[in-house]
Order: sequence, then C-alpha cells, then structure tokens
Amino acid sequence: MRAPVPAAQASAARAAYVDVDGTLARTNIVGPLIYFHRRIMQPILHKLWLATIPPRGLYWLLLDKISREASNRAIYACYAGLNAAQVKALAQDCHRDFWTPRLYPQALERMRALKAEGVAIVLVTGSIDFLVEPLARDLGAELIAPSLEEKNGCFTGNLNGPPLAGRHKEDAVRKHAREKGIDLAASCAYGDAIGDLPMLQCVGHPVAINPGSRLHAIARKRGWAVEKWRIS
Repeated sequence: MRAPVPAAQASAARAAYVDVDGTLARTNIVGPLIYFHRRIMQPILHKLWLATIPPRGLYWLLLDKISREASNRAIYACYAGLNAAQVKALAQDCHRDFWTPRLYPQALERMRALKAEGVAIVLVTGSIDFLVEPLARDLGAELIAPSLEEKNGCFTGNLNGPPLAGRHKEDAVRKHAREKGIDLAASCAYGDAIGDLPMLQCVGHPVAINPGSRLHAIARKRGWAVEKWRIS
C-alpha cells in the first residue's frame, strides 16, 4: 500500500480531507434522491416521477460541465415539498441499502490505515449532511457537508449556504485546518473530479482517485498520486 503521508511528517497535526461521491464510493447525489422518492411516494406516482429523470439527468449532466454548484442546486431543488422528518428517518436505511454496497474496499482500507497513523479523517462532500452522517460515524470521521433548508416541516429545495464544490471546498478545508490546528502541508486529500481540484491543491499530499480526464491530466502533470479503486 502506498504510504498516504510520509513517515517523516508523523509528528505534525495531520488530516485527510476526503470527498465522498466518486471517491469513497461509486455514488452520486442523484441516487439518494431517487431512493427517498421511491420509499415515500405511492408506487404509481413514483413511476411517473421516475420517468422525468432521464431528461432531467441530461440537463443536470450538461449543467455540471458548466458549473458543479449550479447542477447541485438543480438536483437538490427536487427535494422541495418532501417531509423533512420522514426523509431524515430513512437516512440510516439509505446508508445500508445505497451507500454500503457501493463503498470501495480500498477506500475503507485506506481510511483505517490513516486513522491508525493518527490522521484525522474529514469527509468534505457535496452530499447533504444527514445522508453522510451514518458513513462518517462508521469511519470515525468528521463531516463537512451542506444542509437543506426546511420550512413548515418540509424541505424547500434550497441549500443553507452555497453548494460544497470547487473553491467552497477549499474554503471549508482551510477553515477546518485553522480551527483544529492542522498542518495542511503535512496533510492529504482525496478526490475524483475537477471540482475537487481546489481542495487537492491546498494540501501537501493530494491523491486523485479514479479521476476524470481533466483531473487526471493535471495530477499527472503535477506528479500527484493517482489511484484506481474498484468495487470487488
């Protein structure tokens, strides 16, 4: 196994800042949305709603190429009107049924190895907080994630703050490091997409996991570690 952080820097206060979707797991933020609608809606209504996903998905994909923040907002708008307590009560089931089967075994091994070295694990994700909290508990990790706005017991479809992507991920990492006394030069970060680039650039040991073509080219040019993680 590649040493995540050189042993010579073991005395520094270190953290591993880790993206979730596409990095720790073969997931995206659309999957839980479909899961919750399936569990909450009447079967016939869910089938009708599900039929709208392909055209929406094409729009989200095109939007994502322009702005990850804009695509995240568009996807989370689909939570509008859902009962917040009902959805949150299903978060553990979603973790069991959706997240766990899609976790990369190599990711779990790496997180355990980092924790054994005394490295703090910090999940930095664009997924909604209550969706990722069970995973964070399982990993013994801290969590930096956006939340959905609620009104009269239902989600409005808006986020409480900006989507956690691009420069907002970097800002969150730097804020966490300041507050926790983390040495970013001695720390590592893991990401799979170009939207993770600002986060990867702000640590001393960036690792690109299953990177898309743009991130892969940048990682190779800069001599960053590139790894392929797969579901067994």
